[in-house]
Amino acid sequence: MTGMTTNRQPSPSRRVLAVILFTVCFGGVRAQELDSSRVLFDDAVLHTFRITFSVPGWQDSLTANYLAGEVYMPARVEYDGLAFDSVGVRYKGNSSYVQSRHTPKKPLKLKFDEYRSKQTFFGVKTLNFSNAVKDPTFLREKLAYDILGRLMPSPRAAYAWIEVNGEPLGLYLMVEQIDKTFLKRHFADNGFNLYKAGDNGATLEYRGRDKEAYKREFELKTNEKEDDWTRFIDMVEVLNDAPRDSFVSRAGATLDLDRCIRLLAFNMAVSNFDSYTGSGRNYYLYDDRVAGKFVILPWDPNEAFGAYSNEWDVIRQDVLTPSNLSRRPLLRRIVENDSLRTAYLAVIRNLVDGPASGDTIAAAVARWKPFLDPLVRSDPHKLYPYDLFLENFERDVYVGINMRIPALIPFVRLRGDNVRSQVDAYSAAGADYSAVQPFVSVDGYPNPSRGGASVRFVLRRGGRVGLSVYDLLGREVRRLDAGDRLAGAHEIPNAFDGLPSGVYHCRLAFTDALGSYRSGTYRLALTR
Repeated sequence: MTGMTTNRQPSPSRRVLAVILFTVCFGGVRAQELDSSRVLFDDAVLHTFRITFSVPGWQDSLTANYLAGEVYMPARVEYDGLAFDSVGVRYKGNSSYVQSRHTPKKPLKLKFDEYRSKQTFFGVKTLNFSNAVKDPTFLREKLAYDILGRLMPSPRAAYAWIEVNGEPLGLYLMVEQIDKTFLKRHFADNGFNLYKAGDNGATLEYRGRDKEAYKREFELKTNEKEDDWTRFIDMVEVLNDAPRDSFVSRAGATLDLDRCIRLLAFNMAVSNFDSYTGSGRNYYLYDDRVAGKFVILPWDPNEAFGAYSNEWDVIRQDVLTPSNLSRRPLLRRIVENDSLRTAYLAVIRNLVDGPASGDTIAAAVARWKPFLDPLVRSDPHKLYPYDLFLENFERDVYVGINMRIPALIPFVRLRGDNVRSQVDAYSAAGADYSAVQPFVSVDGYPNPSRGGASVRFVLRRGGRVGLSVYDLLGREVRRLDAGDRLAGAHEIPNAFDGLPSGVYHCRLAFTDALGSYRSGTYRLALTR
C-alpha cells in the first residue's frame, strides 16, 4: 500500500514542520502553542502506520493481553518517515472486538506515552483505530463524527492504512481519544473529572449517595487517586429528582442541557442506538468546573445510521417515547419539559433537513466512495467482501448470521421522512405532546368474521398495548395484554377465538413510558 494516496499535498510531517518554521521565524504564535494534531486528522490524505513487534506471534500476544485486562504490548511505530519506539499497542473495543475476534483485523489502540511518559505523537498521546464492524461501506462512523463535530466537542477522525511486521493489515478509521489532551483543546481547564459509560450501559438513574453504586456503570478516567464522585452524584440526583417546575433552572445549573439535547437529537435523527438512547453505552461526562456544569461527549458511533437496532425499528422509532424511556432519565426529563422538548425536536428537524439529510449524505457518499474504493478493494483483511461495499450504499446487505445492515442512503431518506412527520405531528400538538393520538389506525380483519379474526393497528410511537372486548350490553368479555410494541404496524392474531356470534365493541388501550393513556375503538361482527 505504500504510495497508494499519491496526492499533491506535502506529507503530514513536512507540512507540520513548515508551519513550525514559519511560526518560529515570523512570530505569528508561539511554536509550543501550535496544534499539530490538526495535521494528523487531515482527512484529505490517507495516514499510513507501520507497526513492528519484536515477537513473531504478535496476534496471539495481543489477544492474550486483551483477555488479561486490555494490557498493552510494546512496539515500534513508523509514520511518514518518523519513528517512535516503545509505543503501547493493544486490541480495543467491546462488540467491535467480539464480532471480529476470529479475524486478523481487530480494532486497535496505540498509546504513545505508555512506556515513555512524555512521548506524544503530533500532540496526542492515544489513537484508536476502528475496523468497520457491521459497516461494509466503511463510512458510517466517519459521517457520524463529522456531523457530531458540528454540534459539540467531538473526536476527530481520518482514514489510516496499517502494516504490521511488513504485512498489510488494512484500512481503518483513526479516531481521536477523549482524554486530557482532548479536553485541553475544548475546555478552559482539563484537570477535572472525566467519566466514561461502561460496556454494560449507564442509565444515569439515581442510586443513592454511595459511589460504589455508580462505579458499576461508569469508569472514572482522570483523578483516579482522589476518587471523588461527590459532584457527579449531586448532578445525577438533581437530574432525577428536581421538580418539574424548576427542572430547567436546577438541572441546567449542574448539567449542560443544550449539549445533552444535541447528542440525544443526533441519536434519534440517525438511529444511533448503541448510545445512551439505546444500549446506554458510548458517551463520556466531563465535570467542567470552570463553567460549573457537566458536559456530555459522544463516543463510538460506529453503528449509527441504523446498523444497531437495539431491537427497535430503526426507520420508525418514535423520537419521544422509546420503550426504555422510564430508565433513561436524561431523555425523559427533557421530553416531559415543554421548552426542552421543543428545542430537542427542533434540533432533530434541523439535522434531518441539513447535515443528516438524504441529499447531504448522498453528496458525502459521492465524495468519499472514490477515495475508499481502491483501499477497500486492496484491503486483504476487510471483514466483508468488496461487493458488499459496493452494494450497501444503496441496498440492504446481510452479514454474519442473517444480520441485516440497512442501505445507507435509502435508510437516511426513510428515517428522515419518518422523523419529519413525527416532529410535525408533535409540534402541531403544542405543549402537550401526549395529545397526539398514538394509533394511526385500528381495525379487525376480516370484518365480519367467521372466527379467527385478528386485530390490526399502527402505532405512531412505542408503548404498552392492551385489548378489551365488550358485548352489546357493555360487558367486558375478553381482556388481552399485547405487551410492549414499537412504533409501526402490528397484529394480534385470533383475538376472538372462543367467543359466540355477535357484534362486539373493541378498545385498544395504549400507555407510553410517561403514563400517557389513549385508546382506539372499532366494532366487529362475529358469526359462527
